Amino acid sequence: MELIKKIDHALFWPLSLSVTGIFLLFSRNMTEAIVVIGVYISTLISFYALMYMTLGAMNDPQTKRAGKFSKSNFAFYALCHTLFLFGSIGLGVLFVKKRIIISVLNYVIQIFVLGIGLRKNLK
Repeated sequence: MELIKKIDHALFWPLSLSVTGIFLLFSRNMTEAIVVIGVYISTLISFYALMYMTLGAMNDPQTKRAGKFSKSNFAFYALCHTLFLFGSIGLGVLFVKKRIIISVLNYVIQIFVLGIGLRKNLK
């Protein structure tokens, strides 16, 4: 299953990058900007893992025929999603301390942007 085709790229990328650009404007120095960009990249990776867990594992044709999904693949992507998300935020806290809220808010808004990008193609 190609998950990339589920996203409306004409809507997702401009909106996603503009939101991240707005949060980059709140950065006080280069370290904070690098943390925002690092958390953004990690967010994209964790979104792919999350999409695989919710869409790929449940809607895969083999899964529908067999009536069950691969628990090991599901666990692997769940672990990747968690490690990328908390790992990037943990490193961000290490470098920018209390200003990590900028990256966390960017992540929260990116969830809504992904929902908007997926909305049209999931119907």
